[in-house]
Amino acid sequence: MNMLHNHSAYQTRQENLGQLLERQAALHGDNLFLTQAETDAQLSYRAFNARTNRIAHGLKAAGARPGQYLGIMLSNSPDFLASSYALKKMGAVEVAINATFRGISLSRMINLTGLETLITSRSYLEALAEIAGDLTSLKRLILIDGMAEAARLLPHLERMEFEEMLSNDDSDCAGDHPDDVSSVIMFTSGTTGVSKGCLLPDRCAIRAAESMLEAFDLTADDCVYSPYPLFHVGAAHYDILPALMVGGRAVMRECFSVSNFWPDVARFGATWFMCLGSVQQLLWAAPPCAEKTAHKMRFIWGTPLPVDHDAFEKRFNVRLARGGGYGSTDAGSVALPLFDKKGAGKVLDRYEVAIVDEHDHPLPAGQVGELVIRPKEPAIMASGYFAMPEKTVEAWRNLWFHTGDLARLDDEGDLYWVARISERIRVKGEMVSAYEIEEVVLTHPSVEDCAVLGRPDDYGEEAVHVFATLRPGTSLTIEALAQFCQGRMSRFMQPTGLTILADMPRTPSGKPAKGDLAKLFQL
Repeated sequence: MNMLHNHSAYQTRQENLGQLLERQAALHGDNLFLTQAETDAQLSYRAFNARTNRIAHGLKAAGARPGQYLGIMLSNSPDFLASSYALKKMGAVEVAINATFRGISLSRMINLTGLETLITSRSYLEALAEIAGDLTSLKRLILIDGMAEAARLLPHLERMEFEEMLSNDDSDCAGDHPDDVSSVIMFTSGTTGVSKGCLLPDRCAIRAAESMLEAFDLTADDCVYSPYPLFHVGAAHYDILPALMVGGRAVMRECFSVSNFWPDVARFGATWFMCLGSVQQLLWAAPPCAEKTAHKMRFIWGTPLPVDHDAFEKRFNVRLARGGGYGSTDAGSVALPLFDKKGAGKVLDRYEVAIVDEHDHPLPAGQVGELVIRPKEPAIMASGYFAMPEKTVEAWRNLWFHTGDLARLDDEGDLYWVARISERIRVKGEMVSAYEIEEVVLTHPSVEDCAVLGRPDDYGEEAVHVFATLRPGTSLTIEALAQFCQGRMSRFMQPTGLTILADMPRTPSGKPAKGDLAKLFQL
């Protein structure tokens, strides 16, 4: 397949994702598209497209309409992906709920868009029941399973079985929706506050997927292995969509498993994989198995990659990209990963980038400053943050999108990521918000103030450390505070370090002095 020809065709065709799926289904028919690793369930291009059509027709029959916000809160599965594409076909806006969230973070995410309908399953009913009194708009659940449990835990909500929709007409139904109109809201990590809902057009997703085609010469013979959640752009736009666009195959697993990785790769014939977070270190540390070299994997890419490049390639008989690329939920894919050069990678022609100082003055090559970007083509980035106009304006000040990351450019214009400016913490491949962890800790009746920092872990990433001060006349053990956190936040957000302070160091403005804490405790 001529990749450059395809790239040009996508630029001129301007199709939406629903239309893209229908075209690929007509072209590739009964060729295998999607496999669920846990169950070996498989769907061809034709079968997957038909499933999305049935769901779309069923949602329309149930009263869903174009432009409406509908939520999906599921683990990785063919039904998650099919529901997502069904919403794109009917012109509704998917609200991709982070299924690991709990408590305040979860209720805020659901309430933000005035969400009335949520596609979910038994696994998440207890989390929803815990915040039922805080949900201001949710009216109905469409359930993969758990109808009886939903009636018991959430009796005030309407309930519909997902299976009912699968008996509907399977005729193609993708509307002629512009590809520059937002079709999904995906949430950021909350780097400087609460997680923000990014309004993402289909063109943004397609351009991100195209960057994978450009970097890796993907063809219909390739198979991606994706154990990352579909509520993030990593799996949705950088794994599954590139496979769809070239007529290739995709294998999904609910979550990454070290013991299953190489057996899965060998069994399903996976040829490429995005390595995020501590995954590379976990693979390196795992005990030997026969499948580590007896496989068809032709390359691995991602970031961070702390293990020695040459040693990793030799042990696992696979090519490893030296550069990890650069992108984000709100910015899209900005720089291509490189095999022969370290750093973030080669900046794509469709973006303009600059490195600036604290006053937004440009810095010369080699100097470190904040990375700012702007697109040369419409709709290849998020169109804004839903219901947060002040955050949108703040991010786009002086006609540049401010990434919040420190970086530099070399003399050839290649990008090198240096460090974070904002307070996000990378835990096992997930970016979590210090603010949202602090928000939960502060609900404990004995806690007066707190500060959350990241501390280096053994895998080249970070772990969450909470520093707290107590209200006068109260007492609280570290064990009790840890237990309090476990029931109220995602497992990625849960602290592995806790310190009770007599006094909180503060900045002149009265905020916790996190820099002083980091120095004092050598974080």
